[in-house]
Amino acid sequence: MRKQAWWLIGISGVFGLAVGLSNTFVNVYLWKVDRTYAAIGWYNLAVYTLLPITFVAAGQLSIRWHAGWPLRIGLALHALFYAVALAGGTQVASWPVLLGALMGTAGGFYWFAFNLLGLTLTRHGEREAFYGYHGVVTAAAGMIAPPVAGWLITAEDRLGGLAGYHVIFALSLGMFALAAFLSFQIRPEPAAARFAWEVAAGALARRPWRMVMAGCLIYGLREGVFLFLIGLLLYVTTGSEARLGRFLLLQNGLMFAAFYAFGRLIKPHRRLGFMGVGAAAMAAAALLFQLPVTPAVMVAYGCILAVVLPMFIIPLQGMVADGMDRLCPTGRDAAVHIVVREAFQNAGRVLGIALFLMMVSTRPHARIIAQLATGLGFVQLGTWVMVWAGRGKKAETTPRRPGRAGSNAMGSEPAAAGRLRGRHAELRHRP
Repeated sequence: MRKQAWWLIGISGVFGLAVGLSNTFVNVYLWKVDRTYAAIGWYNLAVYTLLPITFVAAGQLSIRWHAGWPLRIGLALHALFYAVALAGGTQVASWPVLLGALMGTAGGFYWFAFNLLGLTLTRHGEREAFYGYHGVVTAAAGMIAPPVAGWLITAEDRLGGLAGYHVIFALSLGMFALAAFLSFQIRPEPAAARFAWEVAAGALARRPWRMVMAGCLIYGLREGVFLFLIGLLLYVTTGSEARLGRFLLLQNGLMFAAFYAFGRLIKPHRRLGFMGVGAAAMAAAALLFQLPVTPAVMVAYGCILAVVLPMFIIPLQGMVADGMDRLCPTGRDAAVHIVVREAFQNAGRVLGIALFLMMVSTRPHARIIAQLATGLGFVQLGTWVMVWAGRGKKAETTPRRPGRAGSNAMGSEPAAAGRLRGRHAELRHRP
């Protein structure tokens, strides 16, 4: 892989540490102060409503300048989010929509840039390696940060108040600032010379791409809720941030091993099969929500998910990235297709969270939420069906982008680097 791709992985590691320290605990923080599921739902709804809107702004910025600037802005806005959380204290819990809007804006800039850079700094055959290293680094960060955060929160809260949360928010702020500094090592070229919506419409007229986008929308129904649900339910049933931190240590250890193993096994020609097995295993695991909601059930589900989710996510990421390569082999219109993909996936997330809000507003009980989780735990089967139904003739060769062919590293690296595999989407924030 190119040197700048390695820098991007390093930045994602620092980002993962910052997110691992605080992001899971933001939902717990809202719960501790507000004591309602609705506040958490509104916060996450605002996040995923603003994400696709911000993707458009980030796309325009990447075209005018380059994708390094949306990356830096996203990291700076993440730092601002935690600065606001520190300055506002417990009062910020009464502003869930405003907090969510700020986090959604920050996430939109960061994830647009990461997705675009991940696409343009790699090519077909390297992506299993790139996302592999990214996933392992993120999983390692997830093993370290949450237990440390849980310990700090528990230790500080013995003194009273929510001082422990302020400590981890301050640490996250500093790490986001460090990641923003490191981002100046990435100097990509402008993404494109235009941002044309007719390009997006033309791409959606092609059945394979249209079906993959439909699959992303369907998967978003599940992802929007599960990004915060498991950690929240575990905290509600235990009342302990320290136990939540230890659970995340275990879960991310399993993710680390699973991404490493499946990263070596999954190749482009095996994607559909692995994706189907992963989707079915995730659906089977969702049946655990039919049992009483206890810490043991939540831990069991989280551990099973950590092992089987890579089988589903790895192929889906590869299919989306290669689909974009076939649509724009020069990379000229990559920004447009990334925005479209995010719009579809976030539409699903918003619909899923809206359903969550409807249910908790009438019957705010853990048992009702578990029933919703069971249903949403099956939707990824629909994603697999969409991808399977839309598959076209096997691409002969994914076109190479000008200026990126001919490197010896490009030809020899994937076999060795493919030993590791990456983590996305759902694992960006922790289930």
